[in-house]
Amino acid sequence: MRVTQFKDRVTNSLRHVNDELGTTLGVLARIDGKSYELIAVDSNSGAFVAGEKFALDDCYCREVCETGRLLTRSDSAPEEHESHHPLYRSLPLECYIGAPIQIDGEVWGCVNFSSMAQRGEPFSESDEALVETLARQIATLLPRLSD
Repeated sequence: MRVTQFKDRVTNSLRHVNDELGTTLGVLARIDGKSYELIAVDSNSGAFVAGEKFALDDCYCREVCETGRLLTRSDSAPEEHESHHPLYRSLPLECYIGAPIQIDGEVWGCVNFSSMAQRGEPFSESDEALVETLARQIATLLPRLSD
């Protein structure tokens, strides 16, 4: 599979999951040391684009990558977000769900969905399963990439 085909396929999947979850930003990001690079993005605002890089410590998926587990935030008070996420003051995401992309037991990156609007309810088990399934699907495609 070519890289452009991969990115197109992932972007379509991000759009589908954004629609299912009612979120406005879907991202596949590669983690390299302390760097977080956007590989594919579906955003209704266009605020983020593939290829952008950020410090991992400044990103919401830091905890996902550190623990290697799914993380959700949907009904916490803003003060809780501020204490857990250094990015909250500049990008106040009110809901977030992210899962690690693991290859050979190592975290390669993260797929996550978020919105600046609060959710009326926490993410459900089926929402969590949807994001984790996408993470596993992406992990199976990555080793097949070619230029």
